[in-house]
Amino acid sequence: MGPRLRESERLRERMRAQRLGDPGDLPPPPGRPEPPQPERRLPAWLMPVLLGTVAVAAATAAFLLNRSDTAAAVGKPSPVTPVLSARRVPELVAAPVANRRLQADLSAFMGGSPADSCLVVQSGGESLYAQNPAVPLAPASNQKLVTATAALLSMGPDAHLDTVASAAAAPADGVLQGDLYVVGGGDPVLTTGPFAQQLYKDRPPSLVNDPAKLADAIKAAGITRITGSVVGDGSRYDTQRFHPAWPERYRPQNVVGQIGALMIDDGYQDFPAQYEGEQARTPAPDAAAHAALKLTTLLRERGVTVDGAPRSGTAPAGATLTNVATLPSAPLIDIIGEMLVESDDDTAEMLMKEIGRRESGQGTWAAGVAATNALLGEAGIDVSGVEIVDGSGLSTENRATCQFLTNLITRPDTGPQLVEHSSVAGETGTLAADFEGTPVDGRMHAKTGTLNTVTALAGRVDPTQGGSLMFSYIANAPSVSDSSARAWRKGLAEILVAYPRGVDLDALLPAAAPS
Repeated sequence: MGPRLRESERLRERMRAQRLGDPGDLPPPPGRPEPPQPERRLPAWLMPVLLGTVAVAAATAAFLLNRSDTAAAVGKPSPVTPVLSARRVPELVAAPVANRRLQADLSAFMGGSPADSCLVVQSGGESLYAQNPAVPLAPASNQKLVTATAALLSMGPDAHLDTVASAAAAPADGVLQGDLYVVGGGDPVLTTGPFAQQLYKDRPPSLVNDPAKLADAIKAAGITRITGSVVGDGSRYDTQRFHPAWPERYRPQNVVGQIGALMIDDGYQDFPAQYEGEQARTPAPDAAAHAALKLTTLLRERGVTVDGAPRSGTAPAGATLTNVATLPSAPLIDIIGEMLVESDDDTAEMLMKEIGRRESGQGTWAAGVAATNALLGEAGIDVSGVEIVDGSGLSTENRATCQFLTNLITRPDTGPQLVEHSSVAGETGTLAADFEGTPVDGRMHAKTGTLNTVTALAGRVDPTQGGSLMFSYIANAPSVSDSSARAWRKGLAEILVAYPRGVDLDALLPAAAPS
């Protein structure tokens, strides 16, 4: 067979192979280059099928994760780790499911709250839940978070509110001629041991600023006799002792003491050895005179003779006084901690007047409120819907929003100090009793707020599965009982501490293969 015939046969074979769809089985003719091979692609119909399968698998996995339990097929043993098991779902799927579940739980909780309620929950700056976040409501003692923030902005955490004993002339041969002036610096925790012990269970000993220490310092200055009187000077603040926005019933109930710059035992001249309620205490007619009386007694107990009767008054203006002794206060941040943990109304109102004094030279409520608004504005804090009336929240005319309070406790400069110095669930202050022995015990730092028409709670919860949630809750109603307030606080805290409920990240890992 000649070369031309063989070439013709090769051509016919190649054409037959092309018709059969296999052009690459035969080698090319001698001397000709290898023809280019076509790119191998998946059939066009296959890609949508694969994508659909992946979508169905992800949706099924999310469904399985969102179920409270799973069931094996009837009559079939379940594999150790099914292909569509929640164990195979990444956190990308788990987190949205956990958040949806949290939102459902919180929505149910808010459904049982009064109509005038708000709630904000955040994690790492991300909003997880918000209902009525900008609605202004009466915050009760959550107002103390506002006062604390303004005080820190005005004075700083290390500021002191010292009490100073001074005189017109230095003592000579142990004798101080004339009066000894005790000038109040606004120290709200100037208390005797018995008063602090029966009223402030969680006040640390270092924070009990006993006036006996000032008497010791005066004697240590070499004074054995005062020819005049001990004069209590509370003129750093004005003479308005009771806020006009407070209900009149607060006076006979002794809800709050006389707010002045010099007070010992919150200005109460008599109180029972064991706490029997606020009405069992007797306020002094003049808090500064009462402080002078207490100090006179303490000096005489130490052998210092005081000729004159104790009284209130003002140190001579413009006179050069000699500093005899000083009783330093605790640092401001510790005073703020006492105020938040104990929900101490007297401390809050004294700080409000001190803010006014520091910012404008006037120790009044009006000056304190104006300065607080200015300080918050200068710090870039949005005060939309906020109405500041007093420092403690005793007035129902105060207004705050849940978003505003959340912004305060998450503010980088001052927020952590507020949270860390608030009550700890099951351990200290106003949260000690409600959560002892519960999953929330030790996992919530928060400020409570309670009035006859208000319950509020704001702070941080550390869930049992890790992380932290920042939150603020306020509820206003015509009447709020103590049991209702506790139930709402308990219900909210238990939801937050369980986040992410039912999502066990360990369960997302593949299970061990059977041996």
